[in-house]
Amino acid sequence: MDLNYFAFFLISFVPMILGLFWYHPKSGIRKWSGESFIHPSKLSLPQIIFCFVLSFALVYGYINTVIHQLGFYELFFTDIMLGSDEAKNIVSEFLGKYGDKHRHFGHGVLHGVINALIFALPFLGITAILDQKSKRYLIYHFSFWLITSAIVGGLIAEFV
Repeated sequence: MDLNYFAFFLISFVPMILGLFWYHPKSGIRKWSGESFIHPSKLSLPQIIFCFVLSFALVYGYINTVIHQLGFYELFFTDIMLGSDEAKNIVSEFLGKYGDKHRHFGHGVLHGVINALIFALPFLGITAILDQKSKRYLIYHFSFWLITSAIVGGLIAEFV
């Protein structure tokens, strides 16, 4: 199965770009949250690189939850690597027929929202409870991850 690795690389910038706007000191949503954060200009180059690596890992993790055909391909991956022509034929026939099914932006958005609900919300909720943060803190950060996950999921389904 061929993936568009250049699109994968570009999509990895989406959480960082959205974060620049979402967490910017002059953004209206940040003023609503009442939380204080580090100014983006105070980030060092190693911190920015680390943020990109985490963003890259996020996009990589979302690929298997958004592109369903990868699960089918992975069933036969070992046989294909061992040179089985039968496995290659099964996979190519299946992907020829169903390779583009559910590969559109809207379906990716749906899976991005599901990912935000089952991954981001529990982590943010536990952090908010243990750090005794307000409901606004949880809503502010979760809404960022909800929007980011939806966009990333949609872009993965459409372009990767």
